[in-house]
Parts: sequence; C-alpha cells; structure tokens
Amino acid sequence: MSQQPGPMDEYLSTPQCIAGTRGPDKMAPGSPGTQSRSNSTQDSPRRDALTQMSAELAAISANMFSRQDKKELVAELRAAIREEVAAVRRDLSALEHRVGDLEVQQLQSEQSQRATDLATTRQGNLLLELRRQVEDLENRGRRNNIRVRGLPESEGETPREVLEGLFTQLLGEEAPPDFGLERAHRALRPPRRDGLPRDLVCCFQSFQLKESIMRAARALRTITYMDSHVSLYQDLSPLTLDARRALKPITGLLQQKRIPYKWGFPFSLQARIENRWLAVRWPNDVPRFLRAAGLPETPVPNWILDHPPARPTGPTVPADHLSDGALRRSSTHRSGPNTAEE
Repeated sequence: MSQQPGPMDEYLSTPQCIAGTRGPDKMAPGSPGTQSRSNSTQDSPRRDALTQMSAELAAISANMFSRQDKKELVAELRAAIREEVAAVRRDLSALEHRVGDLEVQQLQSEQSQRATDLATTRQGNLLLELRRQVEDLENRGRRNNIRVRGLPESEGETPREVLEGLFTQLLGEEAPPDFGLERAHRALRPPRRDGLPRDLVCCFQSFQLKESIMRAARALRTITYMDSHVSLYQDLSPLTLDARRALKPITGLLQQKRIPYKWGFPFSLQARIENRWLAVRWPNDVPRFLRAAGLPETPVPNWILDHPPARPTGPTVPADHLSDGALRRSSTHRSGPNTAEE
C-alpha cells in the first residue's frame, strides 16, 4: 500500500541538495532484497510520527476560534471597556465636584484664618498698649516715692524718724521743719536670708520736696548715715524694672561708647546719636536701635514674654497703711541718671 505524500513530507524528507553532496557510499553493496526491506523499516516510524502530528494539528485547528468568534469576542471586550471607561468618568466627575468643594472650603478656611490672625494681632497690640498705659499709670502713682537702701533694721525702729534724719542731713539748712511724709515703712517682704536690711519706702505729699532730696543725693558720690552706706532710688513698677534689667546689656554698651541716654515715661530707652534721638519701646525695637547706634548685635531677653512680673510676696499690709489708697509696691531701682539697679 503506497503512502500519499503528506503536508509535512517536504520538511521531513532529506533535501536533494544535501543528498547530492554526499560522497560515495563506502559500504559493500547488498543484495536487492535486503536493501528494499531496510528502506521499508526506516520509513515506518517516520510515517507514524507524521500521522500523529497531523491528527494533533487537526485537533488544534478544530479548537481554534473562527472569524465570527473573534468578532464577537472583540465586541464583548469593547463593550466591557466602554462600561469601565464610563464608570471611571463618572468617578472622576464626582471627584472633580468633591475637589471643587474642598478647594472652596480651603479658600474659605484660609480667609477665615487670615482674619483670625489679623484680629489676634490687633488684640495683642491692644493688650500691649494697655499694659504700657497701666505701667505708666503705676509709675505716675509712685512718682512721690523714694526707696532708701542700706539703713540697718532694728527692733522698735520708727521708719519716719529715721528717714527724716537722713533727709535733714542731705538738705542741710534747706531742710523744712516738716517733710510731710504720707507714709514710711520697710519693703513688704519677709526679712532677707542674707541678713541685708530691707529697703525703706516713703511717700511725700510734695513732689517738689521729693525731687530736691533726690537732686541732693545725686550730687553726693557717697551717702553715709548711721554708720551705713545709703543709696536713694526712685520707686518704679515691677514692669519697668524688668524692662530696664533686660536692657542692661545695651545701656552697658552705650556707657562704653559714651553715648548719652535716658529713660522715658511711658517706658522707653532714649539715646542721642548724631543729633537725633533713638528710642526702644518694645522688644522688637532692639535690632533697629543697635544698627542705628552702630552697636554690635547683643542678645536681649523679651521683657514682656520672658519676664512676667511676679506677684509681691510678704506679710499682709496693715489696714492703716491702706486707709487713703493702696500702698506702692516695693521695687529696687536706682534713680540716678542713666542707671538701672536690680
């Protein structure tokens, strides 16, 4: 039975070009019957393999999509993609509206925050100005006060008599018979642990008399009374003392440069530089003041935020001392020109 040539025969048969190039066969020629049986034995496995391969290819071809199937599959894919794209567009549209609402809310929040910051800044400035005015009022209420430091404490002492003797020594022949002291007492605090005497604070009825005593004290380099070195100071509010202590590094530089300066009321540090006055009223004025005065940068604490005034501690004020007004708080500031003492 002769085998019909299959579609793979031309790929599996030996090319003629290769067969033609083979050299002469060196084997001894066999008999015709033997050669025919040998060729038939060699071709049988090849035909079986080709038959099996043809069956597999036919099965694969039967399972492959037809053109109509491909069209339907492509149509289904397109419909699914359209649905997914439509869903994505709907989601994007919803997100766009939500983002738009969030942007409007964010803009409104920023505007509200700016308005709040502006109102807070204005209120802060107003509070600072009110603090400045209260400090000035307190200093004006202390303008008739003198603080005397260095007089020893003794049991049974009479502050009024001790102070009148000191003031009589300072004024000499100009001393009046009555100094008109409205009140005189030790600083309202417990006795000091270091054994130093507490300051004596007195209030004059006459501002002119008080100023004459302060001028006489400034004219003397040292004051000795009752075998003690005595100093006289202007009584100032704790807020002013905190500010002057904070500005002490700057006043030290001004003294080194021999630049004249003075303290102003309401509180300010004023210096005369090149025939013009520069002033420090708030902590943020310090850098500009240093640059204008040609002074090096100096760290200065914020006397408003870093040094809140402490409440005075001490014994309860007697009722007779408060009969005609609240007592002036104790302070520790020297009233000499351009000098601040702690």
